[in-house]
Amino acid sequence: MNQSGMSLRQAAIELLRELGPTHYRKLTDEILSRSLAKSSAEKPEHVVNGIMSTDINDNGSESEFVRVGTGVYGLRALHAGPEPNGKVNGESSDHRSQGETAVPEHSRRVRIPLFPTYGEVRHLLEVWPGRPKTQVTGLHSALAKLRGSPQNPVSWTDPDTWIPVRLSGDIRDLAMAIWAESDKDVNPRHTYGPWLLVRKYGLVEVGADGTLVLTDRGRNFIEHEGGDAEVFLDEQEGLARLVEIVSASGPAQFGDLLDAWAEYLEQHSGFGTDSTIRDTLRRRLNNLLDRRLIHRDRAKYSVTHAGTAYLARVVALPEPDVRQQIRRLAKAQEAAVRTSLCRHVGEMDPETFEELVGRLLTKMKYRNIDVVGQSRDGGLVMVAEIELGVISVRELVQAKRHKNTVRRKDLDTLRGSLYRFDAVRGTIVATSRFATEALEAAFAPGAAPITLIDGEKLVDLLIEYGIGVRKRAVEVLTIDPDGLSPEENLVEE
Repeated sequence: MNQSGMSLRQAAIELLRELGPTHYRKLTDEILSRSLAKSSAEKPEHVVNGIMSTDINDNGSESEFVRVGTGVYGLRALHAGPEPNGKVNGESSDHRSQGETAVPEHSRRVRIPLFPTYGEVRHLLEVWPGRPKTQVTGLHSALAKLRGSPQNPVSWTDPDTWIPVRLSGDIRDLAMAIWAESDKDVNPRHTYGPWLLVRKYGLVEVGADGTLVLTDRGRNFIEHEGGDAEVFLDEQEGLARLVEIVSASGPAQFGDLLDAWAEYLEQHSGFGTDSTIRDTLRRRLNNLLDRRLIHRDRAKYSVTHAGTAYLARVVALPEPDVRQQIRRLAKAQEAAVRTSLCRHVGEMDPETFEELVGRLLTKMKYRNIDVVGQSRDGGLVMVAEIELGVISVRELVQAKRHKNTVRRKDLDTLRGSLYRFDAVRGTIVATSRFATEALEAAFAPGAAPITLIDGEKLVDLLIEYGIGVRKRAVEVLTIDPDGLSPEENLVEE
């Protein structure tokens, strides 16, 4: 091996050829300890990681490198590509229908849009094996053709009702088996996503007689929750990365996770529309919630103890890149601002707080805001109008700046006062929290709706409408190789 005048890139290629897939930190240690190349960087492992990661991002399937795990790289010539004779995972590709092609072990790309929970998949893997593949695909085809109309709508919420009426023969039997054997947890209407998952990742295969056969990976998936097969699917479909994102973001709302998830999809999927990005995120969060790796409280997601143990077990966490560091700093700053804003609002005198609520209502497009009195506990009562579609709705708004929990009786008092001001609904804006019985009664059937805005939600609205905060954009540069091309090679739009 030539040890003189070698670049870090060349040294990485030489060592990967010798060592096989290797984590970039170990690879860097080997390069430097063997004196294959030199680096003056404070953290040369970041340079090596950047060289390989950038090469993959820029050159795609033409890159010499391939990412085979979190922070683990190999050589594409040695660790990529299908098996000989057009086989993938041991199965000839011509046995698969469009959209069911298995993926190479090394390839990490988010492919399944209708991502299921693993509990749903396990139920189906108890039903599908032993049945003809054509029976499963026939069920999906039959369901796809069943469409309702405004005059005759179709409800899929009760399979006990629609299966006997709309399906027949073996397809009906399969649908009933799915519904019954899953203890009515899996609606046969929504099994296409699980089907794509088990076929793409080889949990079942088609036998010589055309029936579905459970593979070793499928058996491992059924028998070992959190086992090798499950971790493999997590890494392929971005769930391992999503647990990292939730962990790094702290308690975060759905929208707070979108940017990091979109960045991941940009590198590891063909998904690009906003609706698809949101849907893939929502479905994977549901998967992680079902497995108790994350927790949701008041619309905010956080990692559980089981999720932390999962990360320690399956993810070799790399040093955060620049964008991740910026995002974490921004999150820390936002948390500090929220805490400070909450404290300032809580310490306001009543008159200033009432004025603040009035300014917020104005920003939210309320009109004709008028103070009409005070409640018994000193809270200010206002009446305002808001346009909802083509009609104007009159609303009674009560502002409560105190630390006491808002009780059911406060809500009932406001609701009982609506008629006096020709209002059809009400809102309570409080710096404190609402009792459980108040939350339950806010939208009671047959009663006028009362919107409840507690201290945390109030801070959300102040930030959203730019009251009491200033927002500053941070510009982050990324390289655009196309912009370096000669101008004569650029196509004018």
